[in-house]
Amino acid sequence: MTSTSTVARRACAALAVASASLHAAMLGHSPNVIAAGLLATMIVACLYCARELWRDGAARAWVVVALMNIAMIALHLPGPAHHHGTANAAAPPSSTLMAVATLLALVEVVAATAALYAGSRGRAVELTGTPDR
Repeated sequence: MTSTSTVARRACAALAVASASLHAAMLGHSPNVIAAGLLATMIVACLYCARELWRDGAARAWVVVALMNIAMIALHLPGPAHHHGTANAAAPPSSTLMAVATLLALVEVVAATAALYAGSRGRAVELTGTPDR
């Protein structure tokens, strides 16, 4: 019988595979070799995290998932650097693929944060011997 935490962890592994798939879909649209290389690296990283989450869901894997997705969101947020110094320029419309990728990254950050919180609460009870309040 599979526990609830195993099902949740494996669902998050499936999200990581979905992220890899989104990066693969973007690979054909990369503007240059450097961007293609970064996308290929992210595909490998997403699949690595998916494997780690599927197998055992160690805290290290959850931390990597959270940090990679936070970095992805931060890099793709519209900001002055994306407008080449023009403060009043409107942000270019993002593609549907990028919107889906950003939403998926937000979901993964929330899931990783919840998993790390739940895991740390369980360890705190083990260390202190007092029930969580």
